[in-house]
Amino acid sequence: MQPKRSLDEWLELIRRQDMPIFDQTVQRVITLSGDDRAPMSELAEVILRDPSMTARALKLANSIVYNPSASGINTITRAVIILGFNAVRNICLTLTLIDTLVKGAAKERLGRELGRAMHAAVQARALAAARGDKSPEEVFIATLLYRIGELAFWCFGGEHADRVEQLIFQKGLTQEQAQERVLGFRLSQLSRQLVSEWHISELLQEATQYPTRQDPRIQSVMLGQQIARCAEEQGWHSEAMESLFKKASKLTALPQDKAQTLLLQKAHAATNVATDFGAAFAAPHIPQPSAEIANQDGHSEPTSEACSAETPARDPALQSKILRELSAVLEGSTCSFNVIMELVLEGIFRGVGVDRVVFALTTPDKGAIKAKYALGPDGDEVSEHFAFTRPSQGQDVLFQTLDQKRPYLVDASARRTDDRIPERLTQLTKATTFMVAPIVVDNRSIGLFYADRSLTDRPLDAASFDDFKHFVHQASMGLTLASARRQQ
Repeated sequence: MQPKRSLDEWLELIRRQDMPIFDQTVQRVITLSGDDRAPMSELAEVILRDPSMTARALKLANSIVYNPSASGINTITRAVIILGFNAVRNICLTLTLIDTLVKGAAKERLGRELGRAMHAAVQARALAAARGDKSPEEVFIATLLYRIGELAFWCFGGEHADRVEQLIFQKGLTQEQAQERVLGFRLSQLSRQLVSEWHISELLQEATQYPTRQDPRIQSVMLGQQIARCAEEQGWHSEAMESLFKKASKLTALPQDKAQTLLLQKAHAATNVATDFGAAFAAPHIPQPSAEIANQDGHSEPTSEACSAETPARDPALQSKILRELSAVLEGSTCSFNVIMELVLEGIFRGVGVDRVVFALTTPDKGAIKAKYALGPDGDEVSEHFAFTRPSQGQDVLFQTLDQKRPYLVDASARRTDDRIPERLTQLTKATTFMVAPIVVDNRSIGLFYADRSLTDRPLDAASFDDFKHFVHQASMGLTLASARRQQ
């Protein structure tokens, strides 16, 4: 076995791994969740930059766990509106966590540890919801990541993990005793250090530092952990579990029989949650009550039509669905600039099927334009550098679009002879062919949409251009309507 490492050395080892907290998408999601002023459209924008995350998040948004009414959710923006900011945030965090663990040494022990974490999180969320918690989703993620040190260790622990496993099964030591003998510390200490470094949520930090505090939210986290461990080690029909049923009854103010039924049902639901999140290897490790307990949570195939490919392909059916959602938004109370723009961006990106799409606003004097939103693999870079000033001489296709209030499809052959195309635009996007169209509100151009397929070198045909123009026209109509409502 390799030499014993200190706690600091283990922390450094895990820092060097591709752990989910260092993923760019997750970092941005966590930052937004800590900003009460961040619009929900920003969360949607971050997720949409990762096509794989978008597809899987929509699949989960349509699962029975998050969407029991089975009302179709076809866009990330709608998912945030319907499910809430925290629910979508936690879907992304959990997906990325499981992705990382599956890539590691997914041995038997990791499956058991992840199964316990998923089970505990589902139980804690149910307890929080039953007592009217302000954010059961925050309780879910705090419980899921409560033992992040254990999860990381079993994923990346190598020979040390093998030795701990041997001591547990061959010598009959407890998990904590085996950890101390092999590592010189308990993995719970590793969890506390990682949670403190990563600043995922205040509740998670408080739960790891003060697990006995008489706070109902912390109690939900800890009771979820206790239920999952007791079910694994002593079963559902033990005296210890009976005591936990009583605790759940007291915490939720439910009669004990109803609290017990709730926890038994959530044990069934936890296996579905694990599978939906891509952790099917962990689902068998979630202990199930006897078969006669009805699974009232049920399970059904997701109804999402999300495309799972890394590059969005043109999808007329998805375009129609997003346009219907846009119409519903315009008719309802959520008719706002950010929501309209996010739906149109998503419609162009996923429905028209482009590699990148940018929405840029003009300055008040119409002398410059600057990107406000950008979707695509290089969305951050494009958003930062997509800024152009009106040329002092000659014409520029971007400002010509604004001045003439008309769209353009600039193809590869035209680019070679067309001096209206800014050199900086070519350098930034590497696009040989692109589409551009103005946003016109109250007969004034306030900005424009730009889109291309240069990253995959796919052609932009007339049908795609028509689709693009239609979405931009809908954006203009929506913003004009929103403007009229504000003036009333």
